[in-house]
Amino acid sequence: MEDWFGMDRVDLINRLRSIADDLEAVGQVSSENVRDSVLIKNWALAQRTIPCLIGSSAGHPEIGDDRTMFSSPIYYIDVERRIARTFSRWYRLANRVDPEFWNVRTRIMK
Repeated sequence: MEDWFGMDRVDLINRLRSIADDLEAVGQVSSENVRDSVLIKNWALAQRTIPCLIGSSAGHPEIGDDRTMFSSPIYYIDVERRIARTFSRWYRLANRVDPEFWNVRTRIMK
């Protein structure tokens, strides 16, 4: 089973390539290049919920072992093959738990 978070795989790949291309050429973008783009009035930076993984790390190069971690945004997950690709890296998936497991643990840790 492959889960692309409601997107067609090819569309997701094309969107990510477009973002990468835009970021690579960001030095060549001017106000004139984007004058037909959507205007956002009264804007501010905000945060929103995105799909990610939560679990206990094992072999993470920065977090270490047996520490609670949140991954970067997920772009691909295959629960049958037990693999996931986030913005930053591939993960191997061990045992899956109900989200309530972490809801309870994170409430206790606060």
